[in-house]
Amino acid sequence: MSLLTTLFGGLVMVVGLHLGLGRAGVTNYWRGVVAGAVPSFVLLGYSLFHNMTLDVISIHLAVFLSTATVMTMIAGVKREESSSGIHWSIKTMIVFFLVLFLVDGAFVSISTNGVPPEIAAWFLPNASKKPVYTGFSGLTRHDEDAANAVNEQLKEVDKLRKLGWKIEIDGSNHLAIGGNGNPLRVVLLDAQHVPMNGAIVTEQLLRAETQQPMPKVTLAQRADGEYTGDLPVPQGGNWVLRTEITYEGQHIKIDRDIRIDIPE
Repeated sequence: MSLLTTLFGGLVMVVGLHLGLGRAGVTNYWRGVVAGAVPSFVLLGYSLFHNMTLDVISIHLAVFLSTATVMTMIAGVKREESSSGIHWSIKTMIVFFLVLFLVDGAFVSISTNGVPPEIAAWFLPNASKKPVYTGFSGLTRHDEDAANAVNEQLKEVDKLRKLGWKIEIDGSNHLAIGGNGNPLRVVLLDAQHVPMNGAIVTEQLLRAETQQPMPKVTLAQRADGEYTGDLPVPQGGNWVLRTEITYEGQHIKIDRDIRIDIPE
């Protein structure tokens, strides 16, 4: 199930439980406790079998418990102000929480799935012409050496520009979990558009700043300048696909963000 399905499905469960327990004569306090606890435990059980990340679990729990709290407050105020209606301050609080839920849900959705291509095309260059990956592939460092990784990547890009190599990677947009691996094809041409034969080409999946990346896969040359191989994918989500090429004493490392869908 998608994030919106579990998030708003849980909201419906919280509201439904609170109203149903009220009709059954349960006190307002216990209505709030049960309405917040039941969906939360259901979500935790669901997460054990569907690989939900901690940030996604956290936003669900925050929304469920906050909704139960607001429902309890509304029920208490209604009882006290049955003749004059709900006070404007309570209405303002309700609107605030609704906006907060929508914003938090949008942030979690973007962090896991990236910005929808239609929206990305509004402000990202060439997003309407080719795949653009805006999801987050993992944790990044924040110490005094945090900028080193960025500098290294910029150096690699500049080095590739000076060498003039043309690198084409086929199959990285259609990676799937399981099986015997995903077929990848890399085509290499030098600055004169001559096929680069005898190169060493490896592919590797890793999360940003992880200590244990996936093993490297060495591609085999099948034709002039063409290298192929199978890349296994352990799980879905956002990854970095690292391509390393060694040719005539030169070494290039290219990182590319990719999104691998998680099966329902």
